[in-house]
Amino acid sequence: MSKTKPIIGITADIKLDVDNEEKFVLDRPYAIAVANAGGIPFFIPTLSEDRSLLKDIVARIDGLLLSGGRDIDPRFYDEEPHPNLRPMRLERTQSEMVILEESLKRGIPVLGICGGMQLINVFFRGSLYQDIPSQIFGALIHEKGSVHEVYVEENTLLREITKEKRFSIKSYHHQSVKVLGNGLRISAMCPDGVVEAIEWPNSFVLGLQWHPEREGTEVSKRIYRAFVDACRK
Repeated sequence: MSKTKPIIGITADIKLDVDNEEKFVLDRPYAIAVANAGGIPFFIPTLSEDRSLLKDIVARIDGLLLSGGRDIDPRFYDEEPHPNLRPMRLERTQSEMVILEESLKRGIPVLGICGGMQLINVFFRGSLYQDIPSQIFGALIHEKGSVHEVYVEENTLLREITKEKRFSIKSYHHQSVKVLGNGLRISAMCPDGVVEAIEWPNSFVLGLQWHPEREGTEVSKRIYRAFVDACRK
């Protein structure tokens, strides 16, 4: 493994193209953000049927980035699907659960973005609000790039990284943390009470509900630099 440029595994989605054929897809900004922060982006395909191969992949990376996507099937936290659910492929969630488990066993840094943060929470036996507008009274708009502030908790990894008590972000989600996963802590909140960041104190495991790779702010750059630097160590 490279000591100067750590290899960052980034999980991909499965989608159908115009010919109804399955494709692995990954939004380009993830790779650009990792590369700009000094890492080597490495695409991890969804292969839920081959746990041993996923384990071998994790053994070759220095850090894991759980990318965003659609909604996790609520069967993973023992709830019935909400009418507004936008489910992702079951295989992807199954793969990412294995990849996250193996990454935690190795102790490599993990950064979860949007749906990736939600997966971290569910992995630690937490649950989700399946649809913010219909399940959280008085919630702000959290979709389509709406702008709002987040308030960062003291004595958290996120505060250490950003050096900020609060800042503005753009939102692209309609789900959020409901019951916090075992052993996790909240590191940022929205003024309406929606959880915007979580972390696992035992290691560098950070989940963000927004997409810093889509924003050109200094805070966003600090987050990716801190993640890649942790992977380098």
